[in-house]
Amino acid sequence: MAEPRVLVRVDAGMGIGHGHLVRSLAVVRTLTSRGVHVTVATRAQGGHVEAMITAAGAHQVALPAGDAGENAIGRVWPAERQEADVRLVFDLVGRGWDAVVVDHYRLDAAWESVAAERGGRLVVIDDLANRAHRADVLVDHNWYGSHTSQRYRELVDPSTDLLLGPRYALLQSDYLCGREHGPVVHPPRRVVVSYGGTDAGGQSARAVDALDVMQGAEVDVVVGSAAAVTEDLVAATARRGARLHVELPSLAPLYARADLALGASGTATWERLRLGVPALVTTVGEGQSGVTRALHEAGLTRWIGTAADATVDIYRSALRDYLDDGPMDIPALVDGYGAVRVGFAVVPPHSGELSMRDALPQDAAAFVTAGGAGIGDDEGVTAWRRRDEWFGTQASGAVQIVELAGVPVGVVGGPGGSGRVLDSYVS
Repeated sequence: MAEPRVLVRVDAGMGIGHGHLVRSLAVVRTLTSRGVHVTVATRAQGGHVEAMITAAGAHQVALPAGDAGENAIGRVWPAERQEADVRLVFDLVGRGWDAVVVDHYRLDAAWESVAAERGGRLVVIDDLANRAHRADVLVDHNWYGSHTSQRYRELVDPSTDLLLGPRYALLQSDYLCGREHGPVVHPPRRVVVSYGGTDAGGQSARAVDALDVMQGAEVDVVVGSAAAVTEDLVAATARRGARLHVELPSLAPLYARADLALGASGTATWERLRLGVPALVTTVGEGQSGVTRALHEAGLTRWIGTAADATVDIYRSALRDYLDDGPMDIPALVDGYGAVRVGFAVVPPHSGELSMRDALPQDAAAFVTAGGAGIGDDEGVTAWRRRDEWFGTQASGAVQIVELAGVPVGVVGGPGGSGRVLDSYVS
């Protein structure tokens, strides 16, 4: 049998950062590890982009670079522009694809409808919920509050399979290891500062300067590219005695030891929650703050404002408040298997049978976010906290984990001996 072929359409760079590429490549890695042939079509430029795609085991098709401002969040290309893009992509890569994955704020049903005619299964990764999609599967690993499950109701066909919430967090495989260096301590001994691939607004330097209120803590500063290393940042890290890291392949080793993070939203939110790291977070703008605001209100992170408004004094005030209030109570929400689950939805496994085993303490997140898990159909942090508390008090055997190829894809059991809950692509 010929190996499955998957096409991924994603961009990255100024205006949108590198988050789209990072989360798409998390899925790509899970596919290539299963022998799937993956090609990434992108307008993203630079040797580091090519290196990231190659490291994920995929082939890159470079598209002509676009206007630096054309990727701005929330602005969808006209249908003619989208159709020209999709025709160009398929002229370059040909047909015969088993699945097409698209992660792009400028593309909607106009691009996807043409792609569906030329490819196979159409999988969309999104988080804005601001445009119509033509998709077999839509993935949004974020949580926006109690209305999360309804955000795409009018934007997709009822037959679209929705994979929503942190169960499908698109993280790299090194986040599977969890926190191996003991629990978070307070006051923090180690702090990580990271504002994504482009450090929008030059926040890193301001955050480092504000950490003078936390003398004695070790500070690691991470920037995603050499272009983000400014004179101000070099000077700030020197004043604080911080360590500066450029283009790390992953922040997991640093987060696994951190007691506090200062950073941006996006995929990093779920990386930090996976490792139980409290975070003080800024967002690029008010319009992109939905997830962060919801998590702030739920007590899982602290939103301190937008990048443009977050002065050094605002950072200092937020840090002092955190020192006074103590760390956040973060339940188990992310188990690190989200990208693998999405990979199963892109190319369903052709072999292997479901198996069951007794749940272990480290399965808490797999239980907490697996449907209602017998505690009710409500979703969100209140329900997740109840499930986490219930799971933590049960003896072995009260819950069984359903696995496919070693990946948790469902649960059996819960309060009252509830039934079997499986991810949709295996039910």
